Amino acid sequence: MDENKKLEFRGSSFMALVPFAIFIVITIALSFFNAADTNMMIGAGVIGLLVGMFFAKNLNDYWDIILEGLGSKVAMTAVMLWLVVGIYGNILNRGQIVEGLVWLSVKIHVSGAAFTVAAFIFAAVFAMATGSGFGTISTMSFILYPAGILLGSNPAVLAGAILSGAAVGDNIAPVSDTAIIASSSQEYQNREGVADIGSTVKTRAKFVVIAGVISIILFFIFGGAGEATDAKQAEMLLAQYQNPKGLLLLIPTILVIALAIKGINIFAALGTGIITASVIGLAAGLFPASALFSMKDGAISGAIPEGVAGMTTVSIVLILVVAMGNMLVKSGCMEAIVDWMNNTIIKTPRGAEVAIWVLATIFGILIAAINTIANICVAPFVNAVGKKNNLHPYRRTDILATTICSFPFFLPFGGCVLLLLGGISSMMDTYPFLPKLGGADMMFTTFYSWAIWIVMLIACLTGWGRAFEGENGEYIPAKEMKKNK
Repeated sequence: MDENKKLEFRGSSFMALVPFAIFIVITIALSFFNAADTNMMIGAGVIGLLVGMFFAKNLNDYWDIILEGLGSKVAMTAVMLWLVVGIYGNILNRGQIVEGLVWLSVKIHVSGAAFTVAAFIFAAVFAMATGSGFGTISTMSFILYPAGILLGSNPAVLAGAILSGAAVGDNIAPVSDTAIIASSSQEYQNREGVADIGSTVKTRAKFVVIAGVISIILFFIFGGAGEATDAKQAEMLLAQYQNPKGLLLLIPTILVIALAIKGINIFAALGTGIITASVIGLAAGLFPASALFSMKDGAISGAIPEGVAGMTTVSIVLILVVAMGNMLVKSGCMEAIVDWMNNTIIKTPRGAEVAIWVLATIFGILIAAINTIANICVAPFVNAVGKKNNLHPYRRTDILATTICSFPFFLPFGGCVLLLLGGISSMMDTYPFLPKLGGADMMFTTFYSWAIWIVMLIACLTGWGRAFEGENGEYIPAKEMKKNK
């Protein structure tokens, strides 16, 4: 098919929205019924594409466009990154990095509000290391929540600290699915390619640090005043989850982040991290070689196969949505939508940034079950609005990656909150002293997610950190753009 040929639909180009609308409606319904199953999301995408073909004037052109999107460099880059990250994160999990952080907390003798602050920091460190918000919540809550209750932390604020730490990792970690999707979806308009992850992490850091400092202050103010303090019982509980050697896994974590920020190819950075983590883990006795890969009675297990398996379904969801986005572009529908927004709502770069912030917020609320899916769904619209208004891909990525990690981390029906509540519920028999929390209890105690949401709104309104794309894709801060005019 001719690349410049327009894909035509019966009625108008807006019929290209049909597959995407079907996918979104089913995904939102799953979210509100707390049944966010990625396999069903894949099914919803396939059904949407099958229904959409009945509105296309030329079936061959329609499927050529779909297949082109499925195999696009944007989609395949993100999928490959996820597969590598899955392996990397699983190796770190097996390397007892959590046990190292717990050992550190015991050694510095924190309790009450101070422990709540420590829980936020430790969860953030773990999330930055593994790149998994869900993994952070499910892992850290089983250790930090019961210990924090015994040490006098406020239950709802402590839970909010764990959720907040997971959000920090999703925002700033080069290995997080949020960072990968947000950057790999934002294309240059004046040259080939998409925003590189390391550079976007660097430009995003100032926003994350500001929100993080605000959060630490709030966690320290409100994180204490638990009903009872039993330091001895807490120490006994934590004793079984301590291993100072686990802190050695911070070495590959720091290495990967440093290499990515320096501009080293992200695959090279992650590959270095995997090798370093494996060598350190094996040499320090943190895990046996079988933890990486083993086969018994025909069954295969280990960090490598399990890491890949954990990323497979969400990768398929991604490439289906990219295919739908490609169809919106080739039909002219995306251009029509963005032109309408520019003429009636946006009109200025500030308006474009606020529109991106609003879009990310809306999708984050509607698809709160899995913020990764919300990110995937809104990314094509953010890309189109940003390119139309010449916003640099880094700037678009920064707004998207931060805003999308706000509401999904504290809404009562959000996947993160439900995962945390499920973990706490499963601990009730083992730790009868744990207070029961409701879905709404963390609405206003997940301080970081609120802080980053407000910080980014202020950044969009004031132009703090705004940057435009130069003739050859250069990163041009707004102040420099004004000077050159």
